[in-house]
Amino acid sequence: MAERNNEPFGNRLKRIRLENGYGLRRFANLIEMKASNLCDVEHGRRPMPQEYLEPAAEALGLERGTAEWEQFFESARKDDEVPADLRKVIQRPFIPALLRTIDNVQLSDNQIRALIHDIQGGTPQDNECT
Repeated sequence: MAERNNEPFGNRLKRIRLENGYGLRRFANLIEMKASNLCDVEHGRRPMPQEYLEPAAEALGLERGTAEWEQFFESARKDDEVPADLRKVIQRPFIPALLRTIDNVQLSDNQIRALIHDIQGGTPQDNECT
């Protein structure tokens, strides 16, 4: 999983939006959000409503499962929240049991990284994990 960095969500959203050549109003229209609300999000005056996160990420060309996608969602969440893109995943039948098992056996970060790598079908010589 991507680590959370210190770039505020609004700054990240604006930076990626501008890198993709979108003006504020054009991007707001694209994700069907009021431009004034998008402006408030980018300036940190309000949080990004959850229902706009995935459409925004997709419109910005972020690919699901990449570090950039994960960082986008991580930066949008409050410290005590589950990222919006994981809320559906957590509702799958065995995910809570998997997470509790990981916690109960106290896997280290390296062991969790290796588990993720194994699930993704990596080879032993690969060292990188998303």
